[in-house]
Amino acid sequence: MQFRHDHLNEFKRHSQRGRCLHFDSGSRCNKIISAHSIQKSGQLALIVEDGHVYRLSADASTLKKSNGTPQLRRIGVNRASTFLGFCKNHDNALFDQIDNYPLNSNKEQVALYAYRCICREYFVKENAVNVIDGMFHHVELSSEQREFLRLIRIGHSRGFAGLQHHKKIYDATLQAKDYDSFEFTYFISKSPCSLQLSGLLYPDFDFLGERLQDLGDWSSPLDLITFFTAPLQEGWAFGFAWHTSSNRTCIPFVQSLATLVSDNGCLEDALLRLSLSCCENHAIRISWWDSLAAEHQIGALKRMHLMTHPTLTVPNRYLVSGCEKMANWTFEHLYTTLPSTAA
Repeated sequence: MQFRHDHLNEFKRHSQRGRCLHFDSGSRCNKIISAHSIQKSGQLALIVEDGHVYRLSADASTLKKSNGTPQLRRIGVNRASTFLGFCKNHDNALFDQIDNYPLNSNKEQVALYAYRCICREYFVKENAVNVIDGMFHHVELSSEQREFLRLIRIGHSRGFAGLQHHKKIYDATLQAKDYDSFEFTYFISKSPCSLQLSGLLYPDFDFLGERLQDLGDWSSPLDLITFFTAPLQEGWAFGFAWHTSSNRTCIPFVQSLATLVSDNGCLEDALLRLSLSCCENHAIRISWWDSLAAEHQIGALKRMHLMTHPTLTVPNRYLVSGCEKMANWTFEHLYTTLPSTAA
């Protein structure tokens, strides 16, 4: 089908159109690099096997073979999580504190991890809008397909508008080095790691199934939280970070996770649920995934399908249960900027 071929070419063209998303970018940003949104030397090095990791694949050929369900694909570590979103000078200078040093309870480092999450998603979402615009008048589209594409574009455009709003806030905050405007909570593990990621979320429901904000209401900007993994001096961390302008939603979101755990919920299960349900930018240890029971793999892929499918309705309790007994890692401690009453 010519439309599928043209769509893949359009997607490839935009994904290869590099631009520097640094807050101080300009005409001197003339050497765009393939930047890792999940750092290679620190994070990916914890899970790479024989130079490869698994990555989620939801391209047209994969979806056709799997009846519409995304699959994991083996990929070389040099290609994992990369995007053409920064010039060499800005990438090296801005992210030095997280690319070359382990995470500690340093708000500057947390702010940089959060900013990288924002910029990568900004790059992807802007491309998605542009690809749809380029394909909207394709001769093979029926009127029904064109209407479906129009509705998808509305969703992408709203999401991109939200990212533009938050990126302006993050740009100004990092430019002013106002790192105290960020809040964070991260969990520490010294056990072997099998998953690394970098993502963000407009929290709709919390870990107890309670609604936090209506994703259909764009009358005002939605609150946003970033989440990421990071290497430590010993072990690794799973972190949440957000700008204080999103406190209204993000504090209750993190608080609900604390409540779930205090009510005998499993922290490792909850964070894996979030990772598989709300993020497509992750890298997975091959041997860990291959060792999972078939029903666990199927269940995990169904969760990923919720995230990639444009019309599926996400249930309000999608973060409450699921993925039990899949994680083979444990978290021992946490660091947080929130007072004990909020965390």
